[in-house]
Amino acid sequence: SSAEPGQWFTSRAEYQRGMMDAVSDPSVETVVVMSSAQVGKTEIINNVIGFHIHQDPAPILLVQPTIEMAETWSKDRLAPMLRDTPALKGLVKDPRSRDSGNTLRQKQFPGGQIAMAGANSAASLSSRPVRLVLLDEIDRYPPSAGTEGDPVKLAVKRSTTFWNRKVNLTSTPTTKGASRIEAAWEESDQRIYEVPCPVCGGFQVLLWGAIKFDRDEKGKPLNVRYECEHCRAQLTEPDKHRMIRNGRWVITRPWIERVAGFHVNELYSPWSTWGSIVEN
Repeated sequence: SSAEPGQWFTSRAEYQRGMMDAVSDPSVETVVVMSSAQVGKTEIINNVIGFHIHQDPAPILLVQPTIEMAETWSKDRLAPMLRDTPALKGLVKDPRSRDSGNTLRQKQFPGGQIAMAGANSAASLSSRPVRLVLLDEIDRYPPSAGTEGDPVKLAVKRSTTFWNRKVNLTSTPTTKGASRIEAAWEESDQRIYEVPCPVCGGFQVLLWGAIKFDRDEKGKPLNVRYECEHCRAQLTEPDKHRMIRNGRWVITRPWIERVAGFHVNELYSPWSTWGSIVEN
């Protein structure tokens, strides 16, 4: 269902491994992913759901900004994954069966179920208790779900009875100072993804200020490269893929417990070249 179909390989975007591992880490209760577009946030959510359907069944709630977006996700993302993944095939009954328990907004599987809700609908956020709460693109949520208050708090409240609950907040940040995901990130252990320079081996965070390029006579960027902060080597796109594969997550606030925060920007994305980022 994605732009790059086929079998999943986490090594394609190695930074995703730490994000997914945190969801099944018993020492972590809340996972915060603040990132740009094109880094695979939605695919991470899909994998988390697939893992729990297959390996650790539980009641799950997925919240999208609107009911319509939740239904679209169910049709375009969840249904193909359930159909095409061998380990998941058959665990969710055919929706055409009269007693399947499988509808567009709710699907049952042995040991659990998943409900799809919209942040704009208080009714969809206030039904049965859930152990796993997945909140996608929270910066696009309305300030209030009808008259019931903050949709994030409403959804998280549904997990309070579970001792082993897990809350996953993901979004691209919007307005600084008014961003939900930024506020959640500020309260996390703030993990950053460091990658090694293929020339000197020095680890660093990829930053926009290290992108260098020339321009032709029409002003179009040419020769886009990344300058290593340690040895000043001029690194190119093939170097990026090697750097990301060998990267590591570093916790910058180790005194914060049970809230794992992850931050990556589009410079890390294997689906966006440094050249296209400069042009856009």
